[in-house]
Amino acid sequence: MPTSTANAKKLGYVGRTPGQKTRDSDSWFTPPEYIASVKEVMGNIDLDPFSSTEANKIIKAGCYLTEDSNALITPWNVKKNTRVFMNPPYSSGLIHKAIQRFLSEYEAGHFQEGIVLVNNATDTRWFRMMVPHAEAVCFTDHRISFWNSDGKRVSGNTRGQCFFYFGKNHLKFAEIFSKHGFILRHHP
Repeated sequence: MPTSTANAKKLGYVGRTPGQKTRDSDSWFTPPEYIASVKEVMGNIDLDPFSSTEANKIIKAGCYLTEDSNALITPWNVKKNTRVFMNPPYSSGLIHKAIQRFLSEYEAGHFQEGIVLVNNATDTRWFRMMVPHAEAVCFTDHRISFWNSDGKRVSGNTRGQCFFYFGKNHLKFAEIFSKHGFILRHHP
């Protein structure tokens, strides 16, 4: 059986199989109820670094980067008071690079607050990279039914998800996101 590898120049959105032609059913977008919670915590989303025009109809970020923009190499042009929401590409290899980029931008003080939505893949290196930097994590008590580009729910999600919170507003994050699952706080 042939294997396919991800092309870093063609960053796929959640659910995209590397090497496969893009179809609407392959694009998994964050449903509005979770975006509402993100905005309730942060007030707004200033940057969505791994997005698309279709996804931004739901996210409504002030700025977003698409596959063509390639958020791994394009400057994020963020200010210290910027709030970032990231639902990274889940392809093997790309998610690790996306998490590295997010963390390097955050640790450099390039933005003040961020929420990252990923699978609860606790056995992965990229997941373990985020844990010491996050102030809180919400492990969903259900599998998220993502949307595709035509606004329909995508069936077949086989993994649970979690939201990592980075910033000083961890108590508000815990309060708001507790309706989606259980919260673990980082106590340095």
